[in-house]
Amino acid sequence: MPIAVETHDFYEHAGEIVQRLRHGGVFCTVADDAGRSNVLTLGWGQIGPFYHGNPVFSIAITPLRYSWRFIEAVPEFVIALPDDSQADALSLCGTQSGRDSDKFVAAGLTPVPSHSVRAPSILECPLNIECRVFAQVTPPHQLLTPEHRRRPIAEQHSIYFAEVLGCYRYLP
Repeated sequence: MPIAVETHDFYEHAGEIVQRLRHGGVFCTVADDAGRSNVLTLGWGQIGPFYHGNPVFSIAITPLRYSWRFIEAVPEFVIALPDDSQADALSLCGTQSGRDSDKFVAAGLTPVPSHSVRAPSILECPLNIECRVFAQVTPPHQLLTPEHRRRPIAEQHSIYFAEVLGCYRYLP
């Protein structure tokens, strides 16, 4: 049975996105070229206008994270905006590795197919933002804090700049 979906305007949710990043984070889903997926918690991101008329969402992931190899293989991701009831799931997805378990199952999250990207959306989240990477900045670079730049190059974050392809809410 198909899942009903509502389309939303990204900019109508910009303030909430920033607040969620500041207070607990957001979910980020990724997929690899074999069709496997993972979910992680991000506490940093930037949003702004425009790439091909679409909003831009940038994120940073270190090669130390299991999800880094996913986004390197398939340069797409979904930012899933949690609600207040998902604090435990955010914590789990930010502290456990997908190498060791299926974090969707462990966190009680339901992955559903996205419209425009291979990374899944999350059914329980009020908003899913589908993004396709258009530029990547890899270390060494000067875009990180001085503390991050002191880490070995192999541990420094890559920064991914992505165009927002759509914002959706999935209705069970």
